[in-house]
Formats: sequence, structure tokens, C-alpha cells
Amino acid sequence: MRIEKKRIHNLQQYLADLPAGEPYRVIARITPDREHLLSRAGFPALSDNGTTVLPAIIGPVSRYNAEGAWRILRDQPKESRYIRTVRWRWTQWAGRDQTKEMEEERDIFRDCYPRELAAPPSIELSVAERDGDRFVTSPAVDNNAASEAHGKHVVNLMLELFGSCETHTADLARIADAPVKRVNWHMLPPGEYPWARLEEHLKAALRRRSDADFRILMDRQETIKSYGPDEIYVGSGGFSDYVAYRFKTLGIVVMESIQRDNALYVFGEDWERVSQLTKAEVLSNRFHRDRLIHAKGWRSRLYDVLRPAAAA
Repeated sequence: MRIEKKRIHNLQQYLADLPAGEPYRVIARITPDREHLLSRAGFPALSDNGTTVLPAIIGPVSRYNAEGAWRILRDQPKESRYIRTVRWRWTQWAGRDQTKEMEEERDIFRDCYPRELAAPPSIELSVAERDGDRFVTSPAVDNNAASEAHGKHVVNLMLELFGSCETHTADLARIADAPVKRVNWHMLPPGEYPWARLEEHLKAALRRRSDADFRILMDRQETIKSYGPDEIYVGSGGFSDYVAYRFKTLGIVVMESIQRDNALYVFGEDWERVSQLTKAEVLSNRFHRDRLIHAKGWRSRLYDVLRPAAAA
């Protein structure tokens, strides 16, 4: 059934013509006049059959899909929580009618109710081709009461990204037969050029942040870069808030967040496996070795992790 709305609230009316219990997919047809919607959704140019991404964040549904949502626990006592780091500048008297400009970073903490993160659904979408038609498809969704909320999220995600979508059960095997090719990350070329490319990427990802925040975040990237990573990867689509630095000799990948929680993650060397995981899997405690919050002392903790690289 075709759906042309900004958002749905009742999923069942759009599944009425589908057999109960039979899995279905949500698809969006990509005609020549809709090709631009692919890049907006985070797909790279010339995406072919099987190209799979975590969709870019363009609105509240895709943001929840990529980042999850916080649930405030108002029934529990407040706790001191790191909020962010700010950079302070002031003019200081230096004697004999002289002044000098001063600058330092300060961590901001506030008393807040505890919170817990509802993990992101991390629905990935794929380009598929069949009988000359081209479309984007969701994973298969079970058509039962237990999966109703999940199915509604998938439909609303497709509507936010593409403006219209359809529910289908026919030929699921033929739709899904192309091998999945995840393109959530791409490596920047070696040399000096990557730093300019990285700055360009960060400016796009942080376009709504202040200049002061941007400078702080760039300083964090420069701190990691000073240890001489062998490769730099930037996230695409829903991963655009992460940059990954690979240190081959240490067998370590440092994944830096530029958005959520102001944290960086340390992974082992199996980067190829990590880069093919969903975002929910990447952030799971089962995979990362360490997690560092950017509060006071984070540079020394990072130094402990990357000490051999600093000595090289």
C-alpha cells in the first residue's frame, strides 16, 4: 500500500492488504526526479544494488533512529553531571600598565536527574534494483502486534527521508538477494590533505554549533591527530557524528564523538568488523575497550591509552 503523509500514527490501516504474520518491507521508489533524495538520506553518489547506510539525520525520526533518546528518571535524586566544556577568554593585568589576553577551558557540571538512554533503533536502508526499477528498502518487518511500534518507526523514517513509501511482501527474497555493502565509513587519503577534508567534514556536521564549540571540538581532533594515526575514517549518514583514528602498531582504533555525550571510544584492531556493525552494536559495551568523557583530565587518560604512539 502506498503512503503519502508526513507521519503516521496508526500503522494497521496501511497493512490491511497484507497477510497477517507474513513479513513485509517498506520501500521508496527512486525515479530520476527523486535521485537527490538519496544523497540527502546519506547514500553516496552512484549507489548500486546492495549499498546500505544508516540514514543521515534530517529530522526527529532519523535523529532518534541514529542517536536514540534519553529518558529522565525524575523519581531518583539529582546527581552532578558533566554537561560540556567552554572556553573562557579574559584580559588580565600584567603590571606597569600592561595587560595580556588569557584563555582556558572549563568543564561545566550541573545537578541533574539521572537519565538512561533508549538505544537507537539503528534501522539501515539499502538500495535495491529489480526488473529495471530502483528503490530504497528497509529490512523485513514482522507483521504482528509485537512489532507494531517498530513497523511504525520504519514507515515514519521512510516518510521523513523520502516523502512517500509503500509496504510490500511480494518477492522478499528477490529484494534481499543482493549482498549488503555497508558504506557508513570512508577513509580519508593519507598525508596533509586529510586534515583539510576532516575540517570540512566537521564544519558540515557542526553547522548549527557556535564558533566556540567548533574550536573546542577541533582541538580535540587535533589532540588525537598529534599521536600520528595511520588512517582517519569519517562517518557517513547517521555516523557523521563520529571520526575514527586507527593506530595500526598499537592495534587500537579511537572513535571520537563530536555530538553525543562528548565521549570517545577505544576499540581493538578488528576495525573491519567494527566498521560493519550497526551503530547500536558499535556503542554496545560488548565491543569497545574503553570510553573516555571529555571532562577534566581526559588528555592524560588518552595519553595512557596512546603512550607507545607518543614515544615513537
